[in-house]
Amino acid sequence: MAIEKNAKEAVEAEFADELKNGTLVFRTIDISEPKNEAIAEKYEVTWSSLFISKWKAGKETYENLTEYAFANARTAPATFKNGVAEKVRTLLK
Repeated sequence: MAIEKNAKEAVEAEFADELKNGTLVFRTIDISEPKNEAIAEKYEVTWSSLFISKWKAGKETYENLTEYAFANARTAPATFKNGVAEKVRTLLK
């Protein structure tokens, strides 16, 4: 829960304009729902995870930040939020 909460706070605080104009989308996906099975398989996810994806010219690149998230979201939320914001900034370029 700390991962989702802090990631969402970081994105909303740092990228309000991008969220508003659709340049950036924040999505929470419940992989236990049958409709999300394909997404879970694509990213090889079986439990809580954090991915940041970039789509450009129909091609996706993504970063799996799950290990970073579990190491920092609950115990060092400021560090976690800064790291998420920095990664999103990098992918928006």
